[in-house]
Amino acid sequence: AFLAVVVTGSVFAQKQNFPSKLKDNQSQMVDTRIDNMGYWGKLADEGVVPVAQPIPVAPPVFTGSVIEAKSVKGAKEDSPDVPVTDATNVTESENSIFVDPTDPEYVLNSNNSTSWTGGSVGTLYGANYFMSDDAGLTWGGSAQGAGGGNSGDPATAISLDGSRMYINFIHSNGGQGVARSTDGGNSWTSAVCGSPPGGWNILDKNHMWIDNGPSSPHEGNLYVAWTAFGNSNADDIELVRSTDGGVSWSSHMNISSAVNAGSHNQVVNIQTGPNGEVYAIWTIYDGWPQDEKAIGFAKSTDGGATFAPAVRIIDDIRGIRNSGVSKSMRVNSFPVMAVDISGGQYDGNIYVTWTNIGVPGINSGSDADVYMIKSEDEGATWSSPIKINQDPSGLGKKHYLPWITCDPENSALSVVFYDD
Repeated sequence: AFLAVVVTGSVFAQKQNFPSKLKDNQSQMVDTRIDNMGYWGKLADEGVVPVAQPIPVAPPVFTGSVIEAKSVKGAKEDSPDVPVTDATNVTESENSIFVDPTDPEYVLNSNNSTSWTGGSVGTLYGANYFMSDDAGLTWGGSAQGAGGGNSGDPATAISLDGSRMYINFIHSNGGQGVARSTDGGNSWTSAVCGSPPGGWNILDKNHMWIDNGPSSPHEGNLYVAWTAFGNSNADDIELVRSTDGGVSWSSHMNISSAVNAGSHNQVVNIQTGPNGEVYAIWTIYDGWPQDEKAIGFAKSTDGGATFAPAVRIIDDIRGIRNSGVSKSMRVNSFPVMAVDISGGQYDGNIYVTWTNIGVPGINSGSDADVYMIKSEDEGATWSSPIKINQDPSGLGKKHYLPWITCDPENSALSVVFYDD
């Protein structure tokens, strides 16, 4: 009944303010801002929140493998759907993927994984591991959690020389963990990189990045960040780093407090620049339950040892987390970032994407579009928002959940998103 628990968490968060009222004998309030399977599953198991009934979903209808997007270049006549596993008793979702810098055909993929009876979700395995050495045509690996069971939300990374692979996740204790492999994924060793806050609280909405800049003085550094719920940095973004390949980790560092969020900061995204700069962005909620209001930004020039005070790089947006997009699914406007490390004309450029209701700054209407801002001076100044999807405005179409990447050799930008 774990699928029902996930649905419960989403609906509960949209309908009830934070904090919710306590029930009899409860010692802690339900935090509707947290959006994690393990958190809501624990509350459901303890009888704190109701469990929704499963929602029937119509079976998918295969319509072909041709990519019809006008913007796709190259061979688009055939894009076969390849399952990472043929097992019928597991599920995979919320995937993270990373390409080996030394071998473009080697790919690491991690997903939230659970058991599956054919009609309902059972055991949460957490962030799993699958690998392909032929550009995604065939896959090996396991649906079990990397380094053991965990609470999911994976982020993947591979070192510049291809010798080390990493998977970050929410630890089963509510903290943060990183599993590492030095033998091509045959074995994984897990380490805690973020101390658990205790109680019902967790360190939520994490991201990990590795500095793979060929000229970076901090090449190989690992960075993990998350939103803290329940500890001394509650409602802020915390970051830790490892300078020894994920074996040991620094103490928690609060990097978001200077933006003075009215409610909280959530869902961080980390990237590194060509000279080892560390950049972090996240959503700012100035009220709850409200949509995303602003995007926060923090920068380090010493390999993550210290960060300059955080700033709001855009302060008048409206996301979709609580407004929704009229679809039976959880959505958000969490920002995503890419940095050019190619050494070419656009070397060092920073690009940030998110979903906005209407035009940023006006924030009204029936459209949900994907926008981007960029910085050409290491985050000191930012461009005006540019709309990425090119269909006409005013038709009520929805474009959401974007992800952006920058080719580390030729500076090419690619953005993927849902589009109705």
